[in-house]
Amino acid sequence: MMHSGHMSEAGVGMPAGRVSAPVVSVVLVGWNSGRYLEGCLRSVFSRELGSAFEVILVDNKSSDDSVALVRERFPQVRVIENEQNVGFAAAANQGIRASLGQYVLLLNCDTIVNGPSIDAMVEFMDEHHDAGAVGGRLLNPDGSFQSGAAEFSTLRQELLIALRLGEVLHPGYPSHKVFSEVTTVDWMSGACLLIRREAFGQVGPLDEDYFMYSEEVDWQFRLKRAGWSVYYLPHVSTIHYGGGSQDRWRRRRMVYGGKILFYSKNYRYAKALALRCMLGTVSLLKLAVWSVLWLLRVGLARTGKELSSNRDVLWTCLRTR
Repeated sequence: MMHSGHMSEAGVGMPAGRVSAPVVSVVLVGWNSGRYLEGCLRSVFSRELGSAFEVILVDNKSSDDSVALVRERFPQVRVIENEQNVGFAAAANQGIRASLGQYVLLLNCDTIVNGPSIDAMVEFMDEHHDAGAVGGRLLNPDGSFQSGAAEFSTLRQELLIALRLGEVLHPGYPSHKVFSEVTTVDWMSGACLLIRREAFGQVGPLDEDYFMYSEEVDWQFRLKRAGWSVYYLPHVSTIHYGGGSQDRWRRRRMVYGGKILFYSKNYRYAKALALRCMLGTVSLLKLAVWSVLWLLRVGLARTGKELSSNRDVLWTCLRTR
């Protein structure tokens, strides 16, 4: 399905009557995301976008039909196929380096976007030259709030998340839901984040030491440190299915691994060590509880996954790297 305008030989989507280089490069990283990709790409190409754009998919050795689907139904998408899964950060960097746009929209494959939101982000970036990145709300498929913007991590915040007490305070914790005006923030999810190429050139690429999770936090931390601003736009929203390519038990280990790496790279040693000790202790407590449930033969399917997942987190906390 094609954009309502036409496509140049380079595969750039342009409003009718306009021929130019892309203003926006939409970069997606895929790994077994076939069940979401068509909806995501259809949402990009079927919306009336005011800016010329291109779409690049970097596939991390998917074993499903993702690449074949895109080549068949969206031939205007440039596809980069990796011979192995190099992780999100490395693949996103590949896509950004191959792109031509003044702005780069990092977009998860499991999202549904709307044209007005993309145009609103571009317009804001055009008018605010201090903005290194902008984004908005992520919504669940039913339209409920998923996440907005958050402060950089603290030990208290991580404890509330690990104990699942944060979500009792408010949905989406630690993201803030109530922003009625344009606001500068610490960081926003990379599921739908528009970044300025100039800022990317100054700050550098996503840190490829991160396989997946926390790489966008690290990049925005460096962005803020370099003097750029990150803006939350309340009138921008994107539907995000979330964690579509893997189960939450496997994802837990990767999420905590990303948090530990972020602390080790950006905070003092004592704080990074405190995070490891805190998360390791919480994992031990959870292992004790789930072990009792295992002995009582309660919910064996889930209990087994929880035991394995929390062992993985504990091991991650104990590793020196």
